[in-house]
Amino acid sequence: MSDSLFSALRKYPKSQELDPIENFLTEGFAWLLRNKEMLAREFVDYLSLKLPEPLPLTHKLPEWKTQYTFPGGQIDMLADWGQFALIFEHKVWSNLSPGQLDRYRNYVKTNLKWSQGYKLILITGLTRQHEQNPDLALTWSDIYKFLKHWLETKSDDSLVRDFIDMLAEENLGPAAPVSYESIVSYLPAQSLQPNLKNITLRAAEVDWRWVLERIGFNKDVPIAKYESGCGRLGLETLDVSSLSIFVGTLLNGSHFKVQPSNLHLGPDFCLILGFYMKEWKFIEEDFLHSDEYTKLRSRLKENSRTWDFHDHRFNVAQPNFYHPLHLRKPLAEVFRGTITFEEQVDRFILHGREVIELLLAGGELEALTNRFHPIAKNSIFPVK
Repeated sequence: MSDSLFSALRKYPKSQELDPIENFLTEGFAWLLRNKEMLAREFVDYLSLKLPEPLPLTHKLPEWKTQYTFPGGQIDMLADWGQFALIFEHKVWSNLSPGQLDRYRNYVKTNLKWSQGYKLILITGLTRQHEQNPDLALTWSDIYKFLKHWLETKSDDSLVRDFIDMLAEENLGPAAPVSYESIVSYLPAQSLQPNLKNITLRAAEVDWRWVLERIGFNKDVPIAKYESGCGRLGLETLDVSSLSIFVGTLLNGSHFKVQPSNLHLGPDFCLILGFYMKEWKFIEEDFLHSDEYTKLRSRLKENSRTWDFHDHRFNVAQPNFYHPLHLRKPLAEVFRGTITFEEQVDRFILHGREVIELLLAGGELEALTNRFHPIAKNSIFPVK
């Protein structure tokens, strides 16, 4: 380890209750901003460019404060212009406490602070810690890159260099090929697939026949079944010859030629509409270019509610001919706040039903299957 001021501070023994790294980072960074005017100006300009609206009062420098206490809370770092302020919340590996940023908002509103407004800025170790809707969310890696660029283009300052050295030593710089996050997540992640399988199998015990009935298939069609192939782990709630509706987790999207909807939050919980037309090639174009399917795509593109709509047949460079339609959201969001196995099973069922209802809400798929599919017309046809 380097023998720098900030790294020396970090060597202080931590208590059993609290690792002081967040305070070290906050105090060190604030000290740099207080004592290096050129750096402070560059940082304010950097934030102004990243925020949705330019900052006011940037012609003068703010007062940089730390551990700013108020009834019910404490602000880690504050840039105070008198009439305007930047409120900083700093985290390393921990998450925000429930309602933490709302407490800051309520404090400003209740005490009529800063007549020209304020912005909430969250800085964390990982992007997946970004929550509670700050005005700007950054990582310490972003701060590292900003300071490194400043060192290379403005001033080679030894204390600033010491600070970014400490960020790197704490695994808060740019991620290495074998990153700190991947190392510490490896063992806990081993339980993900078996636990998801158990949740999915329990969810499969629920009666999913309502899906078949909504679309118009007869009751002889096979009921929902567990599916774990091609990077998926979930349920085929409908699997009849040439049409399927999958709900569950897409752990690896390479087979389907898709990336997660949010790379920082990991695998998606999704609905995938499967369309296998090897036996029905002669109606494939009629099906996918029909008025009904066009209306289905348009409706979901216009309003997919809280789901990310992915048209994988018509709006991508390399279309997936057999899985043309995806509705998805991060699995982490689906399971957010759950603690028990039963709660997660309930979330699977709740979100599975919600996304299927969204798919079927306009009646387009029912109209299509009744027009094109022989099983929907109560003819017997074997499942391939």
